[in-house]
Amino acid sequence: MAEPTTIRYSAPFSVVGPRGPRFGDYVGLSTTLRPPSAQGLPGRRHLEDFLRHKRWMYTFAANRDLLVTAAIVDAGPTGTTFITVADRRTGKLLADISRPGGTKPMVAVNDHPGEGHRSRYRMPGSDVSMQTTDGLLHVRAKVGSPVGLPAIGKPAVELDLAFDITASPALTVISDLKTEPPLVSTTGKNAALPVSGRVVVRQGGIVHAFDITDGLGGFDYTSGNLPRHTQWRWAYLVGRLANGKTLGLNLSADFSGLVGNARENSVWYDGQLMAIDPDATIDVDLDEPGKPWHVRTSDGKVDLVFDPIGVHRESLDLKLVRSRFLQPVGEFSGTIKLGRRTLDVDRLPGVVENQDVIW
Repeated sequence: MAEPTTIRYSAPFSVVGPRGPRFGDYVGLSTTLRPPSAQGLPGRRHLEDFLRHKRWMYTFAANRDLLVTAAIVDAGPTGTTFITVADRRTGKLLADISRPGGTKPMVAVNDHPGEGHRSRYRMPGSDVSMQTTDGLLHVRAKVGSPVGLPAIGKPAVELDLAFDITASPALTVISDLKTEPPLVSTTGKNAALPVSGRVVVRQGGIVHAFDITDGLGGFDYTSGNLPRHTQWRWAYLVGRLANGKTLGLNLSADFSGLVGNARENSVWYDGQLMAIDPDATIDVDLDEPGKPWHVRTSDGKVDLVFDPIGVHRESLDLKLVRSRFLQPVGEFSGTIKLGRRTLDVDRLPGVVENQDVIW
């Protein structure tokens, strides 16, 4: 069993140093996160970078009434955006929208995980943007369902959210993927961040409008050269415990080239960032992802059950590109042990994820 990092140093300015990639897990966000380019002749190198370099910005926000996710993905030859909105009061999904098939320059994610971040998905009927300025990550979206365009889900959704990314210490991880050939993946994440803003869902003449003043959330920025066949499972939660303290959890399992050694596994508790066991399992019946998921670390210190409210699904089979992506939104219950302290988790909002993609 791999051990969690006991001391995390400040994040480096960039991924590559004089001796190569600066592998490790760090506190804070690197100014830029971009893996080193592929090796070989220029033409081959540029093609490999185009095909293998994947990057995305994903955001999650919740309060006692709703859950909201939004993502912009630049996968090289193609890109996508997706948004889900769930009503925690009724236990129902209000919106589940995907826009596959976007291409450059309509889809773009830059190399900055924190200050200076810019990402955008812009296609007819869809305009989603994420931008970080002066410590605030702004997520704005206007998405409809124009006839004739690829879309899953028909509601019209408007988002205008602001995340204070300075409120909790961020996490940067630069990973050496044990693949053939070896690859480099990077990620910058944060959790338990204050969120404010407005969410509007319109469908069938009914308007669901939410003003968020007491929300918590976070983000996942990833930029990596990933293998053609990539798999992972992921769990993420934010919320406030019965004692009033904030909690965030980021946990990865079975990531291609990192099985049993996910250095991104972390807890944010009351404004502190702590490494946890890098060896975790996320168990699910893939044929019935709407049933409970079980999330555990090998040392037993994280033991959670996730109950889905709804399941966001994306299945694609274009022969050369195939994917099966599941991301339920819902609530976690169970325990997290930090030293001698046991945290009781009772219906805290979050997501779980299963990705299996050939790209």
